[in-house]
Amino acid sequence: MHPQGGLSSVYMASRFRSLGDVSFASMSPASRKTLLEPGHEVEWAELNREKREYRRRAAQALTPSERVATGLVLSRQAVQLLASTIRAGHVPPRAFWS
Repeated sequence: MHPQGGLSSVYMASRFRSLGDVSFASMSPASRKTLLEPGHEVEWAELNREKREYRRRAAQALTPSERVATGLVLSRQAVQLLASTIRAGHVPPRAFWS
């Protein structure tokens, strides 16, 4: 990986060289269906279950002081979001004090 988060040109070049050995005619065509299309409720249910399980384990692993620190960060973010929506005129200013 490139230090700024992208893939380096050397890495990309090596990946494309390795693809040169593959016969593209023998590869099956990519499926046009995505998980966003109807009919993937079972896959979404499984993904959501895995996400809930991950979040549950992550929350259980926090110490009380880490939970307080996380709560403070989330509260600060919520206030910043509310303040920015008030500044943008999307909600009335009195919403900040409700």
